[in-house]
Amino acid sequence: MKIYIFYLLFGVVLLLSGCGEDEGSEDDELTSSSVTQGWHFQGRDCLACHNVDLAEERHLLFGGSVYKDANIINQDDINNTCGGELLVKFLDTTTGATLYNSKNYKAVNSPGYNAKGNIFILQRELRLLSAGAYYIQITDANGSIMAASGAHQFTSQDYNIHNPVDFNNRLSCNSCHIKGGIQSPLYIQVNKNLCK
Repeated sequence: MKIYIFYLLFGVVLLLSGCGEDEGSEDDELTSSSVTQGWHFQGRDCLACHNVDLAEERHLLFGGSVYKDANIINQDDINNTCGGELLVKFLDTTTGATLYNSKNYKAVNSPGYNAKGNIFILQRELRLLSAGAYYIQITDANGSIMAASGAHQFTSQDYNIHNPVDFNNRLSCNSCHIKGGIQSPLYIQVNKNLCK
């Protein structure tokens, strides 16, 4: 009897813990700048929840957390993340042309835009990136560059939870860009005054 109670309690704890996603409807109306940007497990492997634990309409093709500067002490402190509407661009490494811009792959009522410091592309809006190397830029809604990186490789494959730190398919930024990790957390390099 005790073992059944244990399993029942264990199952309830798992159901309640989840990944921290707001379970509101996709159709919830968001009120532009009046939305409070809240805590959303920033700094953790986004796709571990958003391609494994959550429903398909909440899956991400690409995702990461962006901080105000490189010298953060606590990745869980919401005050360290950059607010405002952040976009991610994928640029051709030869021509510098923008090949993908998250601005073109948005779902207006997605609750993901509610959280502070997120960059992402919803998988239902863009299934896969074409294989190749891309320079990555983070911009504000007006296109002002806030951060840029060297070339990142993508293989046009789905995220693999068993290999999240995949240097040939860098879909989940936070699997590498984490305090004490392979790379420092993503942070705003210029235009820091655009961070809210």
